[in-house]
Amino acid sequence: MVLVNMFGLREGDVLSIIGAGGKTTFLFRLADELREMGKKVLVTTTTRVYMPPKDCYDEICLDIKELVDKSRKLKQGVMVAGSGVSSENKLLSLDQESINKVRTLYDYILIEADGSRRKPLKGWRENEPVVIDETTKTIAVVDIRGVGLTANPYTIHNFELFKDLTGIEDGEVVTTSHVKKMITGEKGLLHKGKGQEIIYFNKVEDEIDIENFKDVARKIDKKIIYGSLKYQFYHEFIES
Repeated sequence: MVLVNMFGLREGDVLSIIGAGGKTTFLFRLADELREMGKKVLVTTTTRVYMPPKDCYDEICLDIKELVDKSRKLKQGVMVAGSGVSSENKLLSLDQESINKVRTLYDYILIEADGSRRKPLKGWRENEPVVIDETTKTIAVVDIRGVGLTANPYTIHNFELFKDLTGIEDGEVVTTSHVKKMITGEKGLLHKGKGQEIIYFNKVEDEIDIENFKDVARKIDKKIIYGSLKYQFYHEFIES
């Protein structure tokens, strides 16, 4: 139960997972750990998320009217819930009211609360991310391999907003300074975070990644975890 322990989860937690570069993988890896512990977990979104494979959940609910009844019937395992499925095969969002109606029926609630269209970097609109008030932990996922990419709309979601946030220009190479501004800027990654805010740096897998990660993470006054979802290792960053 590596992730559960590393992120200090407690029964009753409502997690909003935001950022870019591994949110969905992180969410379902965490859900799987909790399922193995015999817990009852609601997985949902306040934005949109691609439908997961069937082996990632035990029950699914795509009709809000049925959510309370289905939630009561599920004794343990993972319930995936949304208000429907889009033409792109994406799970549609649950609103805050619907989540609150079933909150006490689950041990944990995991919410994908941000979208990045599978790009490793992004800027945020005024209404993003969609973090509900009941959130006890906001986990912000950062793809360290955004460092070194060429800045353009193909690598960065909401490119113009990212430019405003970080000061980068079209065609410039993304540096650790740009990624740090993405995280700490006034309208950056955590500008709508609620509860305990934890930053998870993903894909920290070689010496260059570690060097870039440390350069970004220094002097950020948050709990920081780094590691690799691919290779399943994780460490807490303690600044020396």
